[in-house]
Amino acid sequence: MEQREPTFTFAARIQKIWILRCVDVPRDVSKAIRAAAGGKALHVPVRGWIDGLAMESTLSPGGAGRYRLHVHSRIWRKLKIDAGAAVEVALMIESERRETPVPGDLAAALADEPRALAAFHALTAAFRRQIVIFLEKAKQAKTREKRVGLIVKRMLERAAKKKRSAKRFGVKERKRRGRRS
Repeated sequence: MEQREPTFTFAARIQKIWILRCVDVPRDVSKAIRAAAGGKALHVPVRGWIDGLAMESTLSPGGAGRYRLHVHSRIWRKLKIDAGAAVEVALMIESERRETPVPGDLAAALADEPRALAAFHALTAAFRRQIVIFLEKAKQAKTREKRVGLIVKRMLERAAKKKRSAKRFGVKERKRRGRRS
């Protein structure tokens, strides 16, 4: 028999927090989502619909045992709604990992620099996705080449900074241990 993912449906009002629009997931629905996601998940990837419009997002902690769903501007603008509007939300927990494929030219440049590649893989999935989007927005090949070089350079800088801070921590740790003896 085929096992279906549970769909969590609820009605809510859109809130405006600073410039973001979001929906607070009711406490009972949040509790059910947390249980379905494994119990201790702080950020839960979901897909579903807001007033019938498909969306993909990640639930974040909203306080008081609830999750908060941020509503992208593509959604609320297309629906011609804003803060205060009541919406019907249907969510399903995303079971597959959402990993953005790394373009070939960036992958090849990162592979040439192992430290840059390690730094790139140490980033969060969202940060890697933003880097790929930045690269893909280049309209000319020359611009794209520059951006690939810039990304590799920044990853090498991150790796060097991490190495410096690890070295510094090691010195402090040795001094701290020396005082205790």
